[in-house]
Amino acid sequence: MGWCRSYLSLGVVVLLAAGAAGCARAASQSAVSDSGIDGLVLLAPTCAVQPAGDPCVRPYQATIGIRSEPAGTLINSVHSSATGRFSVALAPGRYLLVPRSPGVYPRSSPRTVVVREHTHTRVTVVFDSGIRGAVRVPPGLTCANPVGCPPGISSG
Repeated sequence: MGWCRSYLSLGVVVLLAAGAAGCARAASQSAVSDSGIDGLVLLAPTCAVQPAGDPCVRPYQATIGIRSEPAGTLINSVHSSATGRFSVALAPGRYLLVPRSPGVYPRSSPRTVVVREHTHTRVTVVFDSGIRGAVRVPPGLTCANPVGCPPGISSG
């Protein structure tokens, strides 16, 4: 009968420890939920010839790795939506955002972000499209080659 009480006592201790761990995990998640990063990912430039009034920038779907600093441990990865937006809950601290590129271009550089308690830090991540020589085209300019005219420029 004594061994039965010992196992029963051990079972109660294990259940209490598991319950306490679950409560601690829930508390840490709720502490994280009111701080983090809200981001926008953009691709630029998106046109070689820049018509007046067109910023040649568009939202971009990308994956961003999030590493703790200074340890460099991968904490999370987020994917921006079709509108370029992402949001991630994080505990207060310093993080390194590491944009992932499918190849040489488009590409973006890693950057450090500080998340403060009870705050969502706003971040814009810009991917370089690799297009070079973007030129602003004055209004009313015509294109000599109608086949190769960029959008918004009439053929002369």
